[in-house]
Amino acid sequence: MTLIELEALASEKFSINNEESRADFLRLLNAGLFSNVIKSLLGNERELNEVASRSYYHNNGFLKVVLIEKRPQYSVRFHIWPDESFQAPDVHNHPWDMTGLLLNGSYEWPIYTFNQAWESCESFDLIECRYLEDYSGHSFHKLDKVILNQVDRLSFQEGDIFQFPHTQYHSVRKENSQPAASIVITGESAGLSANVITNRKMMCSSISKNSCVESSFLKDKLSSFLDRRLS
Repeated sequence: MTLIELEALASEKFSINNEESRADFLRLLNAGLFSNVIKSLLGNERELNEVASRSYYHNNGFLKVVLIEKRPQYSVRFHIWPDESFQAPDVHNHPWDMTGLLLNGSYEWPIYTFNQAWESCESFDLIECRYLEDYSGHSFHKLDKVILNQVDRLSFQEGDIFQFPHTQYHSVRKENSQPAASIVITGESAGLSANVITNRKMMCSSISKNSCVESSFLKDKLSSFLDRRLS
């Protein structure tokens, strides 16, 4: 299946974009369709260049391969995580509900709530991340000082399908050296901003544009994934 054919199928399936339609689409991809799409992409230089032009390394440390970009309605992304043990640096939420499928590997999501900080306690910066209208970049804007409370931990294994609401805050932790990759489908955007909670120093109020990856680099990453998937 070509990328254009996948886009047509997604357009049909997401005429109603909800948890059920996203999960059904992921089951189709997991049944062999996704491998066929990657094979086609590797053999189509034009489509590969198109996907590379909107794919980039995310601030939280993973390679975000944007296969279909139709936000604010929906998007289909392929996330490739570092092979080594990994802790995403920031806690965050999203402007959309999302449904995902872990294609291989395993990781966990610590789940958090937060409260306003008081003096002399360990605190984190609560920062608003404002997206550009075409999602090609963002800017950070400091809101407050907060205290983080871990309230849960979700663990995901190969083949798991997960649902995650836009109101919830999480980070990502991987405590192994095995490759991990997932497909994420976003629900309809609730707005053009999300929040980040961090103790990192963030450059605020200036626009940061996404730095797209080279198509040759993306081709190597997709080829490696496909080799593992088909072995």
